[in-house]
Amino acid sequence: MTENTSTASEALPLFVDLDGTLIKTDLMFESICVLIKRNPFSLIVIAIWLLQGRAFLKARLAEQVDLNISQVPFNVEFLSFLGKEKRNGRRLILISAANQSALRKFAEPLQLFATCIGSDEQINLKAKAKLKRIKEMNNGKPFSYAGNSKADVPVWKAAAEVIRVNCSSSLARHISETKPSREFDQSGLRIRFLWQAMRPHQWAKNGLLFIPLTLAHQITDFHRLLHTFVGFICFCLMASSVYLSNDLMDLKSDRLHSTKRKRPLAAGTLPIQTGIAVAVILLLAAFALAHLQPGDFIVILFSYWMLTVLYSVLLKRFFLLDLMTLASFYSLRLEAGAQAAEVSASVWLLGFSMALFFGLAALKRVIELSKSSHAAELPGRAYARGDLNSIAMLGIFACACSVLVFIFYIYAEETKALYRSPELLWPIAGLLGGILFRAWWLTRQGALSEDPVLLAVTDRPSQVAIALMFLVLWFAI
Repeated sequence: MTENTSTASEALPLFVDLDGTLIKTDLMFESICVLIKRNPFSLIVIAIWLLQGRAFLKARLAEQVDLNISQVPFNVEFLSFLGKEKRNGRRLILISAANQSALRKFAEPLQLFATCIGSDEQINLKAKAKLKRIKEMNNGKPFSYAGNSKADVPVWKAAAEVIRVNCSSSLARHISETKPSREFDQSGLRIRFLWQAMRPHQWAKNGLLFIPLTLAHQITDFHRLLHTFVGFICFCLMASSVYLSNDLMDLKSDRLHSTKRKRPLAAGTLPIQTGIAVAVILLLAAFALAHLQPGDFIVILFSYWMLTVLYSVLLKRFFLLDLMTLASFYSLRLEAGAQAAEVSASVWLLGFSMALFFGLAALKRVIELSKSSHAAELPGRAYARGDLNSIAMLGIFACACSVLVFIFYIYAEETKALYRSPELLWPIAGLLGGILFRAWWLTRQGALSEDPVLLAVTDRPSQVAIALMFLVLWFAI
């Protein structure tokens, strides 16, 4: 906390904003995410409500969505300050552009505020409208105001004391430095939190697009390689858009999770409206860039996106079907790489990928179940602790099948046409089995993170094994 205040300012009534100030999130955008997750077609209804004004939209959202105060991230330092001010007898008033009925649900359990004032169906209590209401309530007398955004600047300019909460340093230049001021819960660089939410480390999975080109022995063809690289960029943009969208849809379940609650959107370190805007921009950029690719690539990219949407709103709630869907994401990447490079993805490759990534998806669920503090089902999933052993057995069986499929591939007719010595591919089966065995062993030891696919880029023995696999592949050609 930073401050530049006087004892006189402490006696002033303190008007407090809700969105971004008392809490780190925004009720309107959070309610929109909940409603869309409940029914994606609600987006049409939301657009109709918005045409009648933000105040009307907020009123309808408050009727449809009941947010739980215990699951919403607060600005802890500022909340502690309010508690001390309340005990010292200071008059606190919660005033926000959030709808009145939603605002009351937050104010009453806290027992901090003398009253709370929010928007109704006609008036969106923001900026100048908020300042007018404060002056009416306070009879034009001096007051303190706590806010966090540019919309609060008109109120700050009229206030006798400025309190900034969780806002950027650039806002300071809009406020007179001669006024008493305090600052709480200073926000970090939002670009850093955005980068974290985009999860660039997951882009390594899109390296699968280069596999069909490599197995077709066309990796030195610059034209095919360039198209594959463009496809890789498209899937990276799409993946980050999907991760942001999933995090927006899973705010409630992520906040109940032992580690996912630290994700920027769930924790409130990245504003929901920023997440929505960037997710849309990345999605549009992916499809715009895809127009440089063959038509079939665009179809696969669109199919991948549609499947991720279905997974987010529906499929991930179904036992085992979610694992099949996750495995399909990787197979679609392989097929997209084949279409981008205009080579053929063999049935052997697609069958191998489905078995392998089904096994790794099962491994991911085993990790989540073993680390979960919930005795019942995982939040947002159809798995409970009692399913751990059966999921583990299915996962191990699928991983073993992937190795077996590769062994069968060694003796396939098309393999003999591609390799001078197909039998030299046998060490790859052993190395692959070793990597998978290590993944399951690390899981049993509790040493593996939630995404086993990233083992290939973070674990040194696995990296060495993969390098040896490519070396064996080169000798076999």
